[in-house]
Amino acid sequence: MGAKVVEMLLKTVPANQLAVSVRNPEKAQGLQDRGVEVRQGDFDRPETLDSAFANINRLLIISADGDNETRIRQHKDAVAAAERAQVKFIAYTSIGNATESTMFLAPPHRATEEAILKTGTWRTKLRAFKRF
Repeated sequence: MGAKVVEMLLKTVPANQLAVSVRNPEKAQGLQDRGVEVRQGDFDRPETLDSAFANINRLLIISADGDNETRIRQHKDAVAAAERAQVKFIAYTSIGNATESTMFLAPPHRATEEAILKTGTWRTKLRAFKRF
């Protein structure tokens, strides 16, 4: 999902105004060649997130993969790093009605939304909806 978001952004935002946080910077060499700043940041290594989010005004956190407990930890670590970096705006890819949902995927989204709210930053939730 992250690669698709970056490609969409590059249609309207100059590459030199974008920074991406990736687990393996070598895999993002193509973005760096196009002028995007590539930073190493790994949700499983929270110590990497402070430098990955440094000097960022607006941040998109894309929901991680894995079991709910792992995702809650990863997302909370990312939000905490964003707060330490004084990010002014956080967007997050959540699910529809995360605060009320009983769906098995809802707990990490609910926990992340709550963590973002506690930061007091401007924020938005990008919630996915499915039509039946």
